Amino acid sequence: MTGLSGEATLNASPVCRVIQLSDTHLMRDPGGVLVGIDTDRSLAAVCRLIAQQSGIDALLLTGDLAGDESESAYSRLRDGLAALQVPSFWLPGNHDAPERRYAGFETHFKRHIRCPHWDILMLNTQRPGEVAGCLAEAELKFLASAVERSLSNRRPLLVATHHPLAGVGCQWLDEQVVRNGAEALSILEPLGERAVVISGHVHQETSQVHNGVRCFTVPSTCVQFAPGSQQFRVDDLAPGCRLLELYEDGRFETQVLRVADESFPVDCLSTGYA
Repeated sequence: MTGLSGEATLNASPVCRVIQLSDTHLMRDPGGVLVGIDTDRSLAAVCRLIAQQSGIDALLLTGDLAGDESESAYSRLRDGLAALQVPSFWLPGNHDAPERRYAGFETHFKRHIRCPHWDILMLNTQRPGEVAGCLAEAELKFLASAVERSLSNRRPLLVATHHPLAGVGCQWLDEQVVRNGAEALSILEPLGERAVVISGHVHQETSQVHNGVRCFTVPSTCVQFAPGSQQFRVDDLAPGCRLLELYEDGRFETQVLRVADESFPVDCLSTGYA
């Protein structure tokens, strides 16, 4: 996977509307299945849902793009999103290929995205060979620099990660969050409510406040995990995504959107996946 680098500028209206998608888990071959769900088909359903929303300025994909590190999965992901005619920016997750393994996707892996009144920072929490997340020293420096800029120019900051920075109330998943997430939250603390963090990995909707910083996770575009579970357990909620509206005065609004025009039965007896 390519490394994060460079900056993109969105030609958005004063209210910037972005969609967060996560944990698409596309497999090597079309029609690959994860816990009973065809991940290509569920992603297509979420894309139909996004197409019904007006004025979307960008898509933020927060990791586990592929389920098996295959190059064909990233190609299908790029092609599947192209019909939306919206720029998309990607993060690697623990199921994705290590950095620099594949070329050709560089335009999607931007470090900074500039909206009319907000800045977006993409942070890599991937540790190759491990399920849990961690922010390397370089990632923490990018975060500290972004916070310093936001304090100086008074532009709110939206931070995107794959792994959450703190636990979400599921024992088995809370062992996999960013190991030094408390340090990242401490760096963000001076921004308070002018900082927002969105994450993937946990396949469920959550909303929390840490050190005054609002933190959200998003449903997967395929399989959902049961909230409050002590060990691996799936949920039967529909695939979904998160809409964020970023306002000129620093306010934001967000809601989770879920597929309603197609059903995706899940294997409720599953005890996990690699």
